Amino acid sequence: MAMQLDKPFSAPRPSEYTAIPAPILRKQWQGDSRLPGPKPIFSDLLTPTFIIDTPNFLLSMQKKYGNACSFFLSRRLFIGLFSPSAVHEVTVAQQHKFVKGVGFARMRKVLGEGLLTNEEPIHLAHRRMMQPPFHHGNLDAYVAIMHNLITEHTEAWKEKSTVDIAPEMMELTLEIVSRCLFGLDSHEYTQIIAESMEVAIDRIERTMLPGLERFDKSAIKYFKEFEVASDKLVDTAEAIINKRLQSGENKDDDLLGIMLQMRDHISIEHIRDEVLTLILSGHETTANVMSWAFSYLSKNPEVRKELEAEADRAAWITEKRIPTYQELEASSPITSAIFEETMRLAPPVWIAPRIATEDCVIDGISIPKGAHVLVSQFVTHRNSDYFDNPLAWNPSRWLNTNLEKSLPRGAYFPFGAGTRKCLGEYFAIAEARLILMMVAKNFRLDGDFPKAQPRATYRPKGRVRARVTAR
Repeated sequence: MAMQLDKPFSAPRPSEYTAIPAPILRKQWQGDSRLPGPKPIFSDLLTPTFIIDTPNFLLSMQKKYGNACSFFLSRRLFIGLFSPSAVHEVTVAQQHKFVKGVGFARMRKVLGEGLLTNEEPIHLAHRRMMQPPFHHGNLDAYVAIMHNLITEHTEAWKEKSTVDIAPEMMELTLEIVSRCLFGLDSHEYTQIIAESMEVAIDRIERTMLPGLERFDKSAIKYFKEFEVASDKLVDTAEAIINKRLQSGENKDDDLLGIMLQMRDHISIEHIRDEVLTLILSGHETTANVMSWAFSYLSKNPEVRKELEAEADRAAWITEKRIPTYQELEASSPITSAIFEETMRLAPPVWIAPRIATEDCVIDGISIPKGAHVLVSQFVTHRNSDYFDNPLAWNPSRWLNTNLEKSLPRGAYFPFGAGTRKCLGEYFAIAEARLILMMVAKNFRLDGDFPKAQPRATYRPKGRVRARVTAR
């Protein structure tokens, strides 16, 4: 029988979570000489600029005021902390003094209480439950599934003169996560997920500032579309679970099977929310990085030639067989450098907002209880103290083994950090290496470089059309 569950869009924040302190309003702020920033009186002028292009707004704050600065949005105190040491303290060393910040309340309306959005005491228990499928011992099996799906998906490119990279990558990565983690074919869900995720990702970001939530149940079309998109994604996640339950399969070799066997300890609602979270974090993020990577390669033909040469040398490709994870890793230093550099400049998760739940000191800066704190991969990854010519896409920097060793903790964190670090990091790395190498072996993609469309994830704008040439 089909599930009848509450929808995340209207669900309250769970009472088990740490209470969110009252915000620090502009009229309460006495100022701090160690936190320079625009004059509070101008805060109302800053808010539209923040909403239009948040990543570059934060980068401009860092350039003008330094690695610690303050500003007001919706008349509430925000503190930007962009030094590696501050990032490490907020995300690791003192993470227990913070809860998820702006944006995550909006993300909960789509993902419910999944691993990306939930808080303690729920988060750590769920993380431990979901770890086994991502164990290194499972990677070879995942690589085999990925390899076959990439081969099948790109076969159709041989008959095409152009491809739209963004939707192609979305479809491919959705099928990979569906087969590997849910044990099912995703094609019947591809269109509804793509359409609904497009709206949800936009609304999460565009309505994240405090105060806008009061329009959620209004008749305003923009907000109504948010709820409709969220509900469609929820219905899709529930359909995926129902399909497995109705099949009678009792498998425990994928994540969905493991979770369903733990129904005495975890509710169906939570299982659904984890499926929703994996739909977003397991395919949207990787698809975006791949779209950016192929765009950078199109713009940098010398690097593309190096990638093609690496693919031509790989024994597993020339012998037309599936590699082990270890063999894939050993055969792909240039591929890995391309992925790392793309994750540096176009991190799919580009901001990590927090709210301080107690007074604390971060990197020598006093952070008052109730302050919104913003750390940002987009900003910190562009720090010229650690990355030469930081705005240039230069994968060769990662071929210098001293770079990674020399970076302080918090200087490069595309997968997050601490107990919030992405569980699927090595899954995503394997997927990216395979896609880049297998496409480079067989095709060359040439297209215009897209503009950014920063939303809840760092997306390229549009379909990213490219000419496709068989090699």
